[in-house]
Amino acid sequence: MPVWSLAIIPVAIGFLWLLFRTKQSHKRQQSTLSSEYFKGLNYLLNDEQGKALDVFVKLVESNWDTIDMQFTLGKIYRKNGEMDKAIKIHQGLIARPSLPERYRSKILQELGYDYLGAGWFDRAEGLFKEVLIQDQKSAEARHNLILIYQQEKDWFKAIDIAVDLFSENPTVIGPMIAQYYCELAEINSTKGDISQLQNNANKALRYDASCVRATVLLADQEKVAGDDKKAIKLYEGIEKQDAESMILVIDSLLECYENLAAQDKLYDYLVALQDRHENLFLQNVIASVLEKSQGKQPAIDYLSNKIKRQPSLAGMQKLISYKQKEVDADEIFSDLTTALSVMQKDSVEYRCQKCGFSTNTHYWLCPSCNNWGSVKPSVVELDQ
Repeated sequence: MPVWSLAIIPVAIGFLWLLFRTKQSHKRQQSTLSSEYFKGLNYLLNDEQGKALDVFVKLVESNWDTIDMQFTLGKIYRKNGEMDKAIKIHQGLIARPSLPERYRSKILQELGYDYLGAGWFDRAEGLFKEVLIQDQKSAEARHNLILIYQQEKDWFKAIDIAVDLFSENPTVIGPMIAQYYCELAEINSTKGDISQLQNNANKALRYDASCVRATVLLADQEKVAGDDKKAIKLYEGIEKQDAESMILVIDSLLECYENLAAQDKLYDYLVALQDRHENLFLQNVIASVLEKSQGKQPAIDYLSNKIKRQPSLAGMQKLISYKQKEVDADEIFSDLTTALSVMQKDSVEYRCQKCGFSTNTHYWLCPSCNNWGSVKPSVVELDQ
């Protein structure tokens, strides 16, 4: 059997299923419709797409109650990546002079999806806007416009549309708007527009008080400006927003404390943070701080005790490196250190909480499911 015949089987099955569910008021009409459907299906099975389309378009014009059949066919084509065929179906429907007004918005929506799938964002945008003219409350059209503006990185337009949806679902839309303001703040940072950066980051926090990215932007700016105390306060505040995200700012936090020559305060803070959140695995960071402030032996003692209660590859690797230097051990220690280092590099550092996407690079927008702020540090062992 030809490959195209296998591909068309789901189309035929879908149409047959809908055919048998269709209820007609008169048997004669039902017989006529069935005959036309089977004629169209026969064209499909023989890969005569143009003839099949003509049959189905004429059929729907004679009985608009069968329009769901056309929508189903269009969705099947779209799902299979055959956007040109889906577009032809919906363009054919929208062009019919007898089109009932009640179906116009739905057809425009489907045609918009076709254009989105084909990557024609400008055409899709125009159609979804037309849908909103006819149905101002269409949340579906607004969400699709947001997706388009997000793809085009037109953050102002994305915000304008999202704000209209905020009151309906603030827990979902709020974090989205916050991320759009953060995108603008990133642009402000590149241009050196500090005032506008702070303005956009604070707007982000108004829409989502737990927006870690906005806090990081504000803290990084204070750090660059040389105000390490303000930066530390902001960095440490991330713990209340999302404790796991402290991993993202540990290095910056260490640098700020070192600039203030406050190693003792840093040690106390890190120990307390580790006690509150054991899954952060901060023992290597704490050991490095101890080594700088008190010497190598206190760091070794700390690590030796810690990994007994909370074993970790990074901790073992760090301890072995200390022991190797301390006793001038043979190549076994070196091999163990190398092996542990390789094991760590193979581990996953970040994982999307929505779809499970794994990566060793942090993203604010998940490349897999396009959810904002869902990529979080997994069980991370920091190497210092």
